[in-house]
Amino acid sequence: MLKRLSAATRRRARRKALPRAKLDLSHTQGGTLLPDRLHLLDVMPKGARVAEIGVAQGNFSTQILERCTPQVLHLVDAWHTTRYRPAQAQVEKRFASEIAAGQVVLHPGLSTDRLPEFADASLDWAYIDTDHSYPTTKAELEICDRVVAPGGLIAGHDFCTGNTDKPTFYGVVQAVNEFCVTRGWRYRHVTLESGAHFSFCLERIA
Repeated sequence: MLKRLSAATRRRARRKALPRAKLDLSHTQGGTLLPDRLHLLDVMPKGARVAEIGVAQGNFSTQILERCTPQVLHLVDAWHTTRYRPAQAQVEKRFASEIAAGQVVLHPGLSTDRLPEFADASLDWAYIDTDHSYPTTKAELEICDRVVAPGGLIAGHDFCTGNTDKPTFYGVVQAVNEFCVTRGWRYRHVTLESGAHFSFCLERIA
């Protein structure tokens, strides 16, 4: 019991230490709510240059390909790690024809190592779904600010405070709100899944 209380205390301390960026109407006005992230894909640009950051076995990648028919889909994942190494073989098999055609390109490695390799304005949109920590999400967003072209979008998963099953604390909400305030972005869409693992989609404030 003491151990559980100690873990809960540590989570509260981590949450309290995170920034609390204050949004205003410029960061939310005109945004829309969507039922889930599949509906989000349905309104994302088609035939675009896309990056999915955090792929695992490629389940959501399949949906991106089917619903958005991207010109190119860059898949970035920590497949070099023990936890995710088996998933790379699954992805290579699953998208063998798309990889051969150059439509799907794999980028094994940490997002914060591989994303900086992308050229300025080389993506039309990106979808982030990695470790959900505040430092990683903050870094990914800041890199995407450079590599996503003018008029492009940044989206991501697990826009919530954590995973209650484990339990694990996330810093996505804090990182995204701070990014909107400091870099001049606003919410274009937010999803409302009943499981509460929401997605967000941002666009630059004109």
